[in-house]
Amino acid sequence: MTRLRIQTASRLHFGLLGWGPNAPRQFGGIGLMVEEPGLVVAGEPSERFEAVGPLSERVSGFLRRVEGMEAAGGSLKPARIEVQSAPEEHQGLGVGTQIDLAVSRLLLGLSGVDEPSLEQLAALSGRGRRSGIGLHGFLRGGLLVDGGHRVADSVPPLVARMDFPSDWSVLIVRPSGPKGRHGADESTAFAALPPFPERITERLCRLVLLDILGAVAERDLETFGAALAELQRHVGAAFAGAQGGVFASPEAESLIAELGRLGLVGAGQSSWGPSLYAFGNVSRERRRAIADQLSARRGLGPNEILWTRARNQGAAIRSF
Repeated sequence: MTRLRIQTASRLHFGLLGWGPNAPRQFGGIGLMVEEPGLVVAGEPSERFEAVGPLSERVSGFLRRVEGMEAAGGSLKPARIEVQSAPEEHQGLGVGTQIDLAVSRLLLGLSGVDEPSLEQLAALSGRGRRSGIGLHGFLRGGLLVDGGHRVADSVPPLVARMDFPSDWSVLIVRPSGPKGRHGADESTAFAALPPFPERITERLCRLVLLDILGAVAERDLETFGAALAELQRHVGAAFAGAQGGVFASPEAESLIAELGRLGLVGAGQSSWGPSLYAFGNVSRERRRAIADQLSARRGLGPNEILWTRARNQGAAIRSF
């Protein structure tokens, strides 16, 4: 009996690049795939569609939606899906996208589609309709830029992808508080947002192309951090009406400032939050010291502070 296991990453979303009724392309964005917190999902043939493990209720709903859809000239074959490890949803880490894509990849593999295309994964999972970072990141990993939608509900094209320096440590802070916007609430928030001024979109595109991507190519951490911080300020200002400020909460804004004082760069908020991130080329001892200081000053627990690194490859699937 064929059994498959897939391991994928989390996603940091740095920001969207533009939207509005007169914009020729909607959204666009830049983000990074990171190793932790990761997801591990297994699948095997079964008499019926079923889900067990963390997030099983979500996966069960997904399986009900896709049951009867076609793959490789026939209906998807029933499978038992086991979520073996996964972080909590709606933390700004793209967990919903990654779990849907992981389950889609397993179902297609168990139904005879060994190398599904981007389009097949997008169609089955329903992902990529606003941001393409999680979809492209699932397949390729790394630092990614998508070009936004020319046609509504189309898959945004991947316009840039780079390996991210493996020696740049990534700090993720997950403070307690309200979950990030999602589902209908997120759609309502986007509908109420004012259009992005063209001059801001132009500035963001320059920051991405010439500063962020250029700095990564040259392994220039300081320039990367400064450009990312500026991008976050512009994007946060555009979202302020929906989230009450440049960041999701006063606590988030204060924490981001503190991360800078601790010597890290590029601190910001992933998507709607509450997860925050920052970067540094720091030793293991310094990482431990920063975690200890955040714990002492902010009362953050060990599960709320995580050091990781970029994942420069897509999801890994194997039989077992």
